[in-house]
Amino acid sequence: METDREITKLINVLRRVARAATHAAWSRDPDAARFCVLQYNKVLARLSELEPAVAPLFTALPENASPEVVRIAANELSGYFDEETPAMAGVFGVRVHGCGGRRAWAGRVRMGSCG
Repeated sequence: METDREITKLINVLRRVARAATHAAWSRDPDAARFCVLQYNKVLARLSELEPAVAPLFTALPENASPEVVRIAANELSGYFDEETPAMAGVFGVRVHGCGGRRAWAGRVRMGSCG
């Protein structure tokens, strides 16, 4: 049970790394991008210890990886642990919550109604 809890925490860190990598790409901050790579690699190493099936599927990123690559890698790795089926997920894997008002769509918020 403790392993499951640690995996959940690591997945939360991966999601934050993906968001931080998006920010690093926008700000063009090389230090932030490098930090995101290091964090991704540390989380990947620990997840590989806890869940050996991860090791052959995901590889560590080079220190000079772009923030966009870090974001994609973090989202893919966290998606490996996502238990919902693709039919339950929104467009491009973004969950859509409710109808009308504000709706999530492709990672952005869109005004509109269901349809």
